[in-house]
Amino acid sequence: MSDSTQLADSFLFDSTTSPDPVISVSKDKRVVNVVDDNNSSYQSGTVIINATSQLNGSTGYGSLRDAYVVVPYVVTVKNTSGAALNGTLNRFAVGLKAGVWNILDKLAVEINGKSVITSNDYKNYWNNLRAQTEWCDDDLLKNGADCYLAPDDVVSLNFPQSSSHPTASTQGDGFVNNSVNAATTVATGLIPETTPALNNGLIQRLIWNPQQIGTSDATGATITATNPLGWPTTRSGAILSKIQQQGTGGYLRLVDLHPIFKELDLVANPQIKLTMTFNTGFVDITTATGDLMSLSSLSLNGCSTVPVMVSSAAPGNPNAGKLTTGGAGSLRVAFGVMSNNITQISTSGQIFPFTTTRLYIPFYDIANQSQIVAKPVKKINYLDCYAQYFKSKAGTGQQNSQQNAPFSFQLSSSLKNIKYIALIPFSETSSGHFLSATNIEQFQSPFDSAPWTCQPGASIRNFQVMVGNENVFNKTHDYSFESFQDEVKKLGAINGALSHEISNGLFDSYKWDVGQRVLIADCSRLTNPDVPQSILVSGTNTSSQGMNCLILVVYGRSMSIDRLTGEVVEYE
Repeated sequence: MSDSTQLADSFLFDSTTSPDPVISVSKDKRVVNVVDDNNSSYQSGTVIINATSQLNGSTGYGSLRDAYVVVPYVVTVKNTSGAALNGTLNRFAVGLKAGVWNILDKLAVEINGKSVITSNDYKNYWNNLRAQTEWCDDDLLKNGADCYLAPDDVVSLNFPQSSSHPTASTQGDGFVNNSVNAATTVATGLIPETTPALNNGLIQRLIWNPQQIGTSDATGATITATNPLGWPTTRSGAILSKIQQQGTGGYLRLVDLHPIFKELDLVANPQIKLTMTFNTGFVDITTATGDLMSLSSLSLNGCSTVPVMVSSAAPGNPNAGKLTTGGAGSLRVAFGVMSNNITQISTSGQIFPFTTTRLYIPFYDIANQSQIVAKPVKKINYLDCYAQYFKSKAGTGQQNSQQNAPFSFQLSSSLKNIKYIALIPFSETSSGHFLSATNIEQFQSPFDSAPWTCQPGASIRNFQVMVGNENVFNKTHDYSFESFQDEVKKLGAINGALSHEISNGLFDSYKWDVGQRVLIADCSRLTNPDVPQSILVSGTNTSSQGMNCLILVVYGRSMSIDRLTGEVVEYE
């Protein structure tokens, strides 16, 4: 519509002359929770929730579209050195990385005994890309706190170094993005080193951390209540009661874990089984005089990601002046479901209101079911993702000149109906990235904001994707503007980003170019929905650091489900 005059007049007239509709769709609603099958055993990090038996014979229609999982996820920091800390760490010492779904490593979904979603390493990184391209600022305002989604800034990305070699610093080593005080002078980064920079996203997520409820004894077994806020409403044990009332731990909406749940709206007898592998393990950090930190070692229990960030120890930051003095020390940051390498269930059970992972599903009693009864089988189309990680295939280490390292990745030829392909670059860490640690991935650093961000300063030229025997681009992509304008900004965008009156997405071209440089190739015009096709991704790493590349292949699938019985009639 080109004429934008008298819109207010038209709205008022339509509102005056149109009758108010009477809405009466459902006659009852209840939310049912399904507990996990783990029997308090979470050491492996795998949690199984099987609603097939627990919901068998349930009445009403369950909505998996607004279902969610609540998981008691425990993050602990402990001084593991012989010397005492110089101060007590507070609740701002460590926080989750952007996107609570990053605590989850793998997800498998069965419906009616059919395996509709299979687990795959790194597949969950797709959820970061979906949020970056589909969410909007209003989503952050309403759902950000629940989802721990406060996007990291890119102006605060830094790399502590001396004579081009990585070094320990008050922010850590490798790429760091954990400064939360604007008065802090940080290492050389995107802005002059004399100019303060801070990560507003991390600040917000630290604020969302639960309030301190008390102190424990030397064994960690006894909780003594405190009043951290000094409010008359939170004295004695009231703050513990308040935290237990919040009681969520990690709050995972199913629609944030996989887009199939956007299509599973109302289904009777939802026979769903979730197998979730959560990131479980610990990282060890070496500390030194001057509040210096560096990554020492890593232990992950069959998973891929460190989902937590340790705050900076630079002056004015949460960990300033609190690390060990008089020589080397060490910290351990552990994480896991209900317990971890440091904290046992006997301690965490005093804080969480329940000690199980739970799936909450709303059920609706529909007033008039005639339309569903007349056509019970619904065919849904949804996107799925295949992920493959290529290490040390696009240059290694770091050097003082461009790598100019060509790469060519051949992917599985078993996929069909390919919609788009994403290349996410991460730093190659076999040498020259951390002070002493090697082959620990960028997204496994507790100082880095990856996987929400990727390799800062990544540069890929000659980018091309071949599906079957056809190139996606008529010429290779060499420039930032063509990659962003022609491919990236259109992904997940309302009206393909052609209408500026209403828009979505959480990064602009600057943020994308600096710290979230995911390359996209829209393959939907070339793909064959019925024939599997081979995929070849090629390009040249023209930055001065080696690159590891995560390739996401997003493809279309379909499934038919009987909404009266919950039975999967057919699926691809």
